[in-house]
Amino acid sequence: MLQKPTKKIIIIVLAVVAVWFFLRNDAFLYHGPVGQVTHVTEKMTQATTDEHGNDDQVYTQQLTIAVLNRHQTLQLTNTYAQSQVITNRYRVGDQLLLETVGDATHILSLKRDAWLGVLTTLFVGLLLIYSRWRATSWLLLSLVLNVVMFGFAIQIDIHDKNANVLLVFSILALCLATASLALVLGKTMQMALTLVTTIVTTCLTMMILFMVLALTHSKGVHFETMSYVTQLPSAIFMAQTVIGVLGAVMDESADIVAMQFGMQRENASRHFTDYWQGGLSVGRDIMGTLVNVLFMIFIAETLPMVFLMLRNGNNWSYIMDQIMNLGILQTVVSGIGIVLAVPVTSVVVGLVMSRKAEMQ
Repeated sequence: MLQKPTKKIIIIVLAVVAVWFFLRNDAFLYHGPVGQVTHVTEKMTQATTDEHGNDDQVYTQQLTIAVLNRHQTLQLTNTYAQSQVITNRYRVGDQLLLETVGDATHILSLKRDAWLGVLTTLFVGLLLIYSRWRATSWLLLSLVLNVVMFGFAIQIDIHDKNANVLLVFSILALCLATASLALVLGKTMQMALTLVTTIVTTCLTMMILFMVLALTHSKGVHFETMSYVTQLPSAIFMAQTVIGVLGAVMDESADIVAMQFGMQRENASRHFTDYWQGGLSVGRDIMGTLVNVLFMIFIAETLPMVFLMLRNGNNWSYIMDQIMNLGILQTVVSGIGIVLAVPVTSVVVGLVMSRKAEMQ
């Protein structure tokens, strides 16, 4: 007899294969044409070298594409650079989303839903292996609900030109935190204290940011370097920072509160000092890791642009000032929030728990 974990793994593998097979053959669901590359012929048409010594080659591909939901075959030309910064190289077997304008058909993009479906199925499957079905279902529901709320906030910002971006996304952050904690932890005191400490710490962190920017008149902070912004960039930056700080703080606060509730279950008559010292101890252990995770995420997001700027002859001073400026500021602000979360959570939970013990 197969053990239960082995059965789950087999089911997950079968589910992944089934999802991949279905999404590779779902062209009939699309209104626009969906094609699959069946033959490729390519040749180099141009070699380029810029003033900084960057070499690149331009290739032209002749693609034979079978239109899966139109029962026809097309011959299309695709030009791409070897660097593939803004162009794509297509290979036999790639599925493409196509667009027909008049008598001409163009390639819109690769059809990636099969691999996205595989990764999503694998994610859900791993959750089911390492946690209970009930906990997994609530977690997935919170993710879906958060996506819906985020989309709703985006729609408000797009359709209401006079909307206060910071207010809209601050309310969104509050809703995201409440929904996530309520669905994952349930309507418990642990959830309530985690939410309170998260909100308090986020507000304190943003107050510090606003005070520093006001005192320095935002000197050295280049909001104008934000990409693709069609609204006031400083407001967009603040909205980003609120959500980023809240996420980092909620992660840490949830861990500290969970530990303190474990202390309460072991001995309900503990005093404030016990909760305070316990919270500080756990906070010190996880604080450094969380700050480093934030820094690594920032570096990972910035690397492509940093490489591009370096290859085009820009020095580190200019890159730090124009490319990494706002990312560094957001990382520092989130780091402040992580540090503040330790004493705030320790104090709030300690006061509530010790008060509760005195009343019993």
